[in-house]
Amino acid sequence: MTNFEKRVEELTAKHPHLTKDEAIKIVTEKNARKKQKRNARSNNAGTNKG
Repeated sequence: MTNFEKRVEELTAKHPHLTKDEAIKIVTEKNARKKQKRNARSNNAGTNKG
């Protein structure tokens, strides 16, 4: 089981009213936000050097 599948199952277990598709959407959006923040921090760190 991948980490993604594990997170989806944990989310559906914690919130039984969610469907699996809704949980997948939530996890995917969260991953996108985390990736965007990580890229912003790495880009910002590169511009401050010098």
